[in-house]
Parts: sequence; structure tokens; C-alpha cells
Amino acid sequence: MAGRVRKWVWVVAAICALGFICVVAVAGAGFYFFSRHIQTSVVSPATAAAQFEEVKARFREQEPLIELDDRGRFVRSNPVRAERAKTRPDQLSVLVYDPAEGGRIVRISIPFWLLRLKPSTTIDFNGGRVQLDDMKLSVEDLEQLGPSLIVDHATTDGERVLVWSQ
Repeated sequence: MAGRVRKWVWVVAAICALGFICVVAVAGAGFYFFSRHIQTSVVSPATAAAQFEEVKARFREQEPLIELDDRGRFVRSNPVRAERAKTRPDQLSVLVYDPAEGGRIVRISIPFWLLRLKPSTTIDFNGGRVQLDDMKLSVEDLEQLGPSLIVDHATTDGERVLVWSQ
């Protein structure tokens, strides 16, 4: 009977070790994924403005789907478009510039498959959390609208946020 107890100890130890290895693998994969989708650099205000204008040039005649006031609070959404897009976007991109942080610019790309995993998507604008449902937008709506300018916001302090799907 003593031999059976030892076998169970080995089985439990092996299961715990396998679980630990799985947790480490998932954490490593998450770190790798986010390091590939988030880019941060320090740039001059002119370089930042050029990067924002380069992205905005793709959406020349489009007004942003979400309008914010000068303090970054949600005002209204403009999801109505005359026709549905022929191509669906595959990622949501965010470009943020903060001159107070030494001119740091951050570019984030989030795949739409990741957005679909979460039942309700929340966006944080200057500490004010807003859900896409509150703006009468869903991930499916964003996909159907095709590549779109979602948010174009600038503050008086020089901070700027641009959100688009591509």
C-alpha cells in the first residue's frame, strides 16, 4: 500500500509541474504578443504631427465615428454610412501622442479576433470609461463599416489620440 501512495505523489507532482509550465508558456506568449503589437518612441512634435497626418490622409472625406469634446468626454457617435464596405478591417489601431511625457508616441494594434473574444468592449478616454454599446457601436458594426476613422481627438495641451480600423 505504501507503493501506491508514492505513485500518486509522483502523479500529482507531474500535474503541478505541467500546470506551472503551461502558465509560464501562456505568460511568455502574452508578453510576446503585446510586445509585437505595442510600439513606443520619443519624437518631436513635428514628427508626431506628420505621423498623425499620414494616417488621417487615408480617411480624407470621413468624419470620425466618435466625437469627443475638448476634455475627452463622449459627445456623440456618427456610425451612419451610405454603403457598407467591401473589405473588412482586420485590426484596430491607436496612435497616442503626449508632449508632457517627453514627446512619447505610442502605436497599438489590436486584432479584431481579439476584440470579438470580449463580450463588451470598453474604451478609456481620459479616465472616463465608455463602452461601444453605449455609443451604439459594436465590433461587428466596426467590421461592417470597413476601414474607418473612429476617433480623432486633440487637447489644448498638445495631447492627441487617433483611433482607426484598417
